[in-house]
Amino acid sequence: MDRRGESLVRPLLLAACLHILLILTFFIAVSPEAKTITPPSVVVIQATELTFAPSAAAEARVRKQKAEEEEKKRHEAEQKRRQQEAKRKAEAEREEQLEKAKLEAKKKAEVEAKKKAEVEAKNKAEAKLQAELKRAREAKQAAAKAEAEAKRKANEAARAKVLEEKAKATDDERKAVLKKERENEEKALEEAFKQAEVEARALEELKKKEEAELAVLNALAAERAAANVLDAMTTRITRAWRRPVAFAGGLEVYLRMALASNGELVDVRVVKSSGDVLFDRSALTAVQRAAPFNEVEQFDAATFEEKFRSLTVKFRPED
Repeated sequence: MDRRGESLVRPLLLAACLHILLILTFFIAVSPEAKTITPPSVVVIQATELTFAPSAAAEARVRKQKAEEEEKKRHEAEQKRRQQEAKRKAEAEREEQLEKAKLEAKKKAEVEAKKKAEVEAKNKAEAKLQAELKRAREAKQAAAKAEAEAKRKANEAARAKVLEEKAKATDDERKAVLKKERENEEKALEEAFKQAEVEARALEELKKKEEAELAVLNALAAERAAANVLDAMTTRITRAWRRPVAFAGGLEVYLRMALASNGELVDVRVVKSSGDVLFDRSALTAVQRAAPFNEVEQFDAATFEEKFRSLTVKFRPED
């Protein structure tokens, strides 16, 4: 039994003894012999409650229990804070992924719309060119037909006149007229043939000129499309870049990229370093994260081989 138990037992014993003495005194007072017997003197025992200070071990247990409870509360609060922090981080990453997906979808839609507009413009330009060529050919054919018809009528008139003259002329005169008529017909046929050759050469030159103009337009459109795709690729690489811890800014690195025809990244390497190894490595990682570059699928094989099979890009985050 510890000291606290002892502090309770003693007062109880003293109180029990006091009650027993009081009961005995009452019975003696009411008994018949009490009239002749002098009552004994009453001994008053004062019960005193004794209190003892708790022991050092008990205080240590209480302090340990409080410390454990405080540590438990602190651990629960820390765990709750970490869970909330992880939840906020997950929500931020999810929002970032959603924003990135929206940007990619918007960018893809813009590229598709631009590609569609360029195809429509190309088709319109080609249709317009073909229509102009057709009108030019029809106009030239109509002019040639009208000229041939006029020549035919002139020849018929000349022939009729000659026939009239032949009817009046002698045989020698008729022979001379026939000879002259043959010479005139041969000369007219030769002139018509030469005229047809000139017109054919003119049409061929016009066709070559139009084809050259169309080729120039297609080349310009391909150059613009390639430049736009290269800008889009650089923008995507910049968005995929993660800033190194000690990055101070003002650096640039030149990267050599090798692509497949479907936009997959075959190889990427540094051809001109920025002088900062961590920055160069972050640029390579950004290119790998941004791949594949599906925009190159819109180009034909020749344009892809020339522009995108192997290309060098300058990576500068501040641009």
